[in-house]
Amino acid sequence: MPVRRKALDWLEMAEEYFKDCERDFRDSRYPSAVFHPEQSAQKTVKALIVALGFEPGKTHKPTIVFKALIAGGLVALEKPLMKLLDRVILYATTLENQGTMPRYGWETVDRIVKPSELYDGEKTGLLMENARAVLDTARELIGELDC
Repeated sequence: MPVRRKALDWLEMAEEYFKDCERDFRDSRYPSAVFHPEQSAQKTVKALIVALGFEPGKTHKPTIVFKALIAGGLVALEKPLMKLLDRVILYATTLENQGTMPRYGWETVDRIVKPSELYDGEKTGLLMENARAVLDTARELIGELDC
């Protein structure tokens, strides 16, 4: 499969997950509206990894893969593009760090704090903004890459 096609397929899947989060948010299903942007960000980062000629592998934390590629000197873009890439990694990492909380909550000594207790409209909206920034910035980056 051509690299560009594969990268765009990942990006299209990311857009689909983002649309799901918008629907969830409108319906006040905040934990689900956090899970979907997290998935969107993961797929967006995978699109960038592919666009740069690498395989992301099966991972829920593709930013770790990206950081390893950068640290290993395998990704070296012009400074303005690296700044955009850093922005993607920053906001995507915040979403990845939500992990299983939108689905399972937190287990404490006394009880499980349910996902519905963790996320409200304000917090969810902020995380959705991260996902939108990841998508928009990745689109800009892919447009600049020769893939």
